[in-house]
Amino acid sequence: MKFSARVVALLLGACVGLAWIATQHERAALEAEVEKRGAALAENLARNAREPLLAGEELDQLTLDRLVQAVGRGEGVVGARVLDREGRVAASLDGTERGSAGDRLVKTGGAATELHSARVGGRLVVASPVVFSDVLVGEAQVELDLHALVGPVLRSSRRQLALVALGVIVFGMVAGVVFVAFLVGPLRRLRAAVERLTAGDLTVRIPPTSRDEVGELARAFNEMGESLQQKERIQHAFGRYVSEHVLNQLLQSTEGGDELGGAEREVTIVFIDIRGFTRLSEGMKARDVVSMLNRFFQIASDRILARGGTIDKYIGDSVMAYFGAPVPQPDHALRAVASAMDILRESSESERSPGIGLPAQIGIGIHSGVVVVGNIGSDRRMDFTAIGDAVNVAHRLEKLAAPGEILVSEAVQRRVRGAVRLRFEGERQLSGRQEPVHVYAVELGAPDVAPAPGPA
Repeated sequence: MKFSARVVALLLGACVGLAWIATQHERAALEAEVEKRGAALAENLARNAREPLLAGEELDQLTLDRLVQAVGRGEGVVGARVLDREGRVAASLDGTERGSAGDRLVKTGGAATELHSARVGGRLVVASPVVFSDVLVGEAQVELDLHALVGPVLRSSRRQLALVALGVIVFGMVAGVVFVAFLVGPLRRLRAAVERLTAGDLTVRIPPTSRDEVGELARAFNEMGESLQQKERIQHAFGRYVSEHVLNQLLQSTEGGDELGGAEREVTIVFIDIRGFTRLSEGMKARDVVSMLNRFFQIASDRILARGGTIDKYIGDSVMAYFGAPVPQPDHALRAVASAMDILRESSESERSPGIGLPAQIGIGIHSGVVVVGNIGSDRRMDFTAIGDAVNVAHRLEKLAAPGEILVSEAVQRRVRGAVRLRFEGERQLSGRQEPVHVYAVELGAPDVAPAPGPA
C-alpha cells in the first residue's frame, strides 16, 4: 500500500506539473491568436476610417460609428474606438467616450506604421495607426476580452487533461498493485523461509521465479542455506570426536583458528584396548566381530565425551583419546581417570548381559604430558590429533595393563591423588625409554573415590 500510494503521488505530481505546463503553453498560444485577430480587426478599422478622418471638421461621423459598430459585433470585442490626429475619441462603442481624450498607444511623430498592443487587466488592447501619405492622421483601437475568448478553451482543455490524469492515476494504481503483488509475493516467501531458517530448518529453499534483483536475493538465500547446512554437517561430524560443550567452545572461541593450526598443550592421554582380541576374533564370524567392536566403541565414546574428552582415533580394537584440548581443562587428568573407570564399569555390566555384552575385557593406560594438538598432515589430508612423547608413554602403559586394569603414570598420580585411590605397582621399563616409569593402578570401587567431574 505504501508503494502504491507513493506511485500514485508521483503520478499525480507529474500529471499536475504537465497539465500546468500544457495549460500555460496553450494560454500563450491562444493569446497570440487573439492578438493576431485583434490586429486584423484594428488594421481593417484603421484602413476604413482613414477617409472619414481626413474630412477634417466635416468629419463623417455616421460612417465612423458604423465602422466601430461593425467591429464591436465581433466575438470577444468589448471595445472599439477611433482617435483623431489630436488624440480625441472620434467614434466609440461607448458613446460617453466621444470627444474625450483617449490613451494613445501608437507613437507620434515620423512615420508610424507599426501595430501596438497592451494588456489591461483581463483585456487586450490592439492599436493600429491611421496613416495617409506616411503621415499619422489617427489611431484605431480594438479591445478584446481575454477571459471570454481564452477561458472556455482553457477550461475545456483542463477537463480533458483532468480526465487523462485520472486515467493515468487509475492505470498507475492498478499497475502499482500488480507490480507490488509480483514483488511482495516472493518477498513474503523469502520472509517465511527466513523465519523457518531462524527456527532451525536448514533445508528450506526458495525456487527463484525471476532473473531480477528479487531472483538474485532468492538465489543468495539458497546459497546461504547450503552454506549453513554444510557447516552443520561439518559441526555434526566434528561433534563425533569431541563433546558438545567442547565443540560449542571451539566454535565460539576467538583463538580457535590459531589452536587448530597446532599448539602445545598439557593434556592427559588415554589408550583403551580389548585384551586378547586377535585370539578372540579367530573363533567369531566377521559380522560378530564388527558388532562387538561397535558395542565397545559405543561404550568408550559415550563415556569419554560425557567427561569432556576428545576422541582422537580408533586403531583396530583400540581407542585413543585425550583430555585438556582443544579446550583447556585444569582437571584433565581426573576427567581421564573418571572416564576410564566409567568404561570399565559399563563394560563389566555389559559383559553380564546375555546376547549384548562384550565377550572380552579391557586394558587402559593413562599419562599426562605436553603434546602438540592440531592439524597434522598435508594440504590434501589432515588429521586433528595429538603428537608427542606423552602419547607414546600412554600407549606403553596400555600394553602393560592387565584385563580390567587401569594403569597411570606418576604424572597422573600427582594430579588425582586424594580424589582416586591408587596402588603403586612399582617401576616399569617402557619400550623405547631409558628411564623407568613409576606405574600406579586405579582401584575400582574403593569407598574413598571422589565423584568424578562431568562434562566441561
